[in-house]
Amino acid sequence: MAKKLPQMTKRKRIGLSYSYNENWIGGTYYIENLINALNTLDEVLKPHLVLIINKRSDYKAAKNNLSYPYMSFRLGTGETNFAARFANKITNRLLRKTFFNQTIKKLEAVFPYYKSKPQSLATNKIYWIADFQEHFSPEFFSAEAIEGRKRNQMEIQGSSEHLILSSQNAAGHFKSLYPEHSVNVHVLPFAVTHPAYRNLTIGPLLKKFDLPDVYFLCPNQFWKHKNQLTVIQAVHRLKNDGTNITVAFTGNTADLRNPEYFIELNIYVQQNNLTDNIRFLGFIKREEQLQLMNNAVAIVQPSLFEGWSTVVEDAKSMNKALIVSDIEVHQEQLVDSSARFFAPLNVKDLAAKLELAISAHPLPSLYANPDYQRNIKNFGNGFLRIALQETA
Repeated sequence: MAKKLPQMTKRKRIGLSYSYNENWIGGTYYIENLINALNTLDEVLKPHLVLIINKRSDYKAAKNNLSYPYMSFRLGTGETNFAARFANKITNRLLRKTFFNQTIKKLEAVFPYYKSKPQSLATNKIYWIADFQEHFSPEFFSAEAIEGRKRNQMEIQGSSEHLILSSQNAAGHFKSLYPEHSVNVHVLPFAVTHPAYRNLTIGPLLKKFDLPDVYFLCPNQFWKHKNQLTVIQAVHRLKNDGTNITVAFTGNTADLRNPEYFIELNIYVQQNNLTDNIRFLGFIKREEQLQLMNNAVAIVQPSLFEGWSTVVEDAKSMNKALIVSDIEVHQEQLVDSSARFFAPLNVKDLAAKLELAISAHPLPSLYANPDYQRNIKNFGNGFLRIALQETA
């Protein structure tokens, strides 16, 4: 229940589209991180957030994962409507209150904007495009998926609304692809907020996942462009040279665009006798993943393409050593850091970085004087300015 405010104060209302989706957990984390960033604003500036959801599982995830004082829910189409009507009937009788809001009052802004009926009532409509990978690596997409993405982008670029991109790299791509765009483009790097994880005892966690004391962690969805194969090949190269290391991989193993990918990785591991070196942990609890990252020799982020990497932000937030592909957006994210960059498809280069990390373990922190909380505040303040169309 939202807190009551003094009569003279009226909170701005912002709609956020929220879905808990393990097949694209990055999208879920983005909205959760945004809400947590908004929660760092001064109390008087915090907007009232209307989470627009479609499933009971979305509502449950939001209640479990988020702690924000001024938040309500607008239910879309689907299974939730019946449950919401039933819940409202009960709460009306017992408490004389409507728990689920089935109507939507005037919104100052809505994000990400998908042109749904409840979203159309917002004054400022804000699109979001994560990246433009299909233009540069079409081999990772079906023709149908590419057509759908480009059609959506064409509609966005020709609108008079607003578009948030997470990096200057992505903004450069957009402007080169759509030089005559009319949409208002905003670059807003996101920052992450972590749940409590440091209280998890590492010993039992290592035992649970059958990990040695010394290991690397590669936390990514098993999508082909995330490039786990290069990491496995680097481990194989080191083993052939007499150096055995362990790399654990977390993330959902389903790649809908390339359904054979995870199978191919497993075959490579089996055929090259790497079962003692490679651990596939699957999609695990966020707190467990973070504590494993925190206790690893280093985090490995080998991705071939990103809009703004959550893995990199995780490493920055915990100030953890990072071995990362030298794509442009990673370089943009890691200015003045001690990150160790490698050519993303160069197995020899990555193997050398992994071997050097083992020999130098423990590695220095990513930053000498970290202030990640500032990044979180900048994310919240930047989004609010865009949503309310205020100048910096």
